[in-house]
Amino acid sequence: MSENLNKGHRERMRSRFKRGGMEAMADHEIIELLLYYAIPRRDTNKLAHRIMREFGGLHNVFEAGVEEIRKRCGLSENTATLLSMMAPLARRYDISKWGRRISFASTKSLAQYASSLFIGRTVECFYLLCLDNRAALTSATELTRGTLDRAELYPREIMKCVMACDAAYVVLAHNHPSGSLDISEADVQTTRRLVSMLAEVEVGVLDHIICGGKGYVSFADKRIMGLLGIENIAKK
Repeated sequence: MSENLNKGHRERMRSRFKRGGMEAMADHEIIELLLYYAIPRRDTNKLAHRIMREFGGLHNVFEAGVEEIRKRCGLSENTATLLSMMAPLARRYDISKWGRRISFASTKSLAQYASSLFIGRTVECFYLLCLDNRAALTSATELTRGTLDRAELYPREIMKCVMACDAAYVVLAHNHPSGSLDISEADVQTTRRLVSMLAEVEVGVLDHIICGGKGYVSFADKRIMGLLGIENIAKK
């Protein structure tokens, strides 16, 4: 009897999703619906509530790692893996919308692309965007990931990436998981070292984009170190 009731509830939940999408569902119901595909014959409503209480928000659940979810909620590895896939899946989805051949005509479009790289990131990550002489993207490489407020860059890795891509220009991009858009002295010094290092191989640093919260800040827009910015190359 209880299995029939559970089946009827699951069908009603799926129907709600088909009719109204996730906008019509509470956060715990989204977790519950996902759990259907990892836990076939169990009432997942109470479990979904418990997961939400443990993590305090949908984004915290999706940004957690497999082991953290498994240990904190007593879930199987398969179930924890399903939940931990959501943020990387969202990131991959957003990046895929840009297509295969990506060119940037403005700082705004460059920052929008950079923001896609940091969806679901809970630690500071640095990316190096390599561009050809027409401002088309040739590669986006994650250089390093660190802690909540810092990450170390390694010049050898940067140079290896630039040489492999035969880059004409590069853009440095990193995130501030705290949401702050303040430019730190460390951010400036990192950029200065990059400019100096790449000048030796005649590769220009166009910009340094910092993504945080729902916005971004551009070194070129702020006229820091006289960086050219993407517009000056895109106009050629």
